[in-house]
Amino acid sequence: MQVTTKSGSSSQSNITTGAGRAAQTGARKGAKKPDVKTRSRSTKTSVKAVISGAQRHQLISEAAYFKAEQRGFEVGNAVQDWLEAEAHIDAMYRIEG
Repeated sequence: MQVTTKSGSSSQSNITTGAGRAAQTGARKGAKKPDVKTRSRSTKTSVKAVISGAQRHQLISEAAYFKAEQRGFEVGNAVQDWLEAEAHIDAMYRIEG
C-alpha cells in the first residue's frame, strides 16, 4: 500500500495479513504442535431444558409447520417434516417423566 505524506514522498506500509500475524507471533509453517496430552480440553457439558410431553408435541407441531412453510406447503412431505422436527426438538430438550 502506498502512502503519500505532505512532503510528497511515498513510503511502503506493511499490511498485516494472516501470514504476517503468524510470523509476528512466532508461528511457523511446520512448527511442532503441542502434544495432545498437554492441550487443554473443554469439559463443557450440555444441559437440556426439561419439557413435558404436551410441550414436546406442541414444539414439534410448530417446527413441522415452519418446515412445510419453507418448502411452500407442497403435498406429500408432511411425515418427513414431522420426523425432522421431532429429531430437532428431541436433540434440544429432555422430556420429563
